[in-house]
Parts: sequence; structure tokens; C-alpha cells
Amino acid sequence: MQLRVRFAETDQMRVAHHAAYVVWLEAARVEWLRGHGLRYRDLDASGVSLAVAGLTVRYRAAARFDDLLRVEVTLRDARSRRLVIGYRVLRLEDEPGVLATAETVHVPTDARGRAVRLPDGWLQALRAIAAP
Repeated sequence: MQLRVRFAETDQMRVAHHAAYVVWLEAARVEWLRGHGLRYRDLDASGVSLAVAGLTVRYRAAARFDDLLRVEVTLRDARSRRLVIGYRVLRLEDEPGVLATAETVHVPTDARGRAVRLPDGWLQALRAIAAP
């Protein structure tokens, strides 16, 4: 997914706030799933959500106002009760390079927030994506 750093995502030095990365990761994850035929909206409508159980971000360089970025998404592990997704945030113009790497861990939950199994169709589709 590509995006431009918006003014509202920066501090007074025009550097993207660290919390903006979390929003970018989520947007990229949802679009990545959609690109593989898995609409998060459909999962949610079935009564299952993907709760974030862990988040790690390693910042390497600053993203600044109006930078054009790409967020790459990689499925690292797909199990019935746990997904691990990796990310790279790259600047595409001026001084190209990796700005951050990240990982999120997700647990499927029901409407009450209890851990449940990922629906079989989703698990099979995700495992097919992860297969070489």
C-alpha cells in the first residue's frame, strides 16, 4: 500500500509521530487481506475479530510530511488461534530506504473478546498465501 504522510500525522518539526505508523500498518493489513480475497468486514460480520495481542515497531529513520511511503505486508505465521504479520515501511522518493520494520500478533476473538478459532475458510486461505 502506498500513502503520503499527512500534515496531521506530524509534529511541529514535520516528522511523522510514532503513533501514525500503527494506523498505517492497520490500513496496509486490511488492504493486503482484501487483495487476497479476504475482506475484514466479512470476518467481522461472522462475529470474529482479529484482536491485536502484540505490536513491535523498530524505527530506523524519520518519515516526514509529504513523504511518499510504501507499507509492505508479509504473513509470517497462520494458526487457528494466532496470526503473525510482518511489515516494512519504506520511503520511495528523495532518500529511499526502510524507515521501520514491524510485527503484529493477532488472536481471533468473539464479540465478548474471548479467543476463538479462526474460521476454516480464512485459515485455509491464509495458509495458502503463506505456502511457498
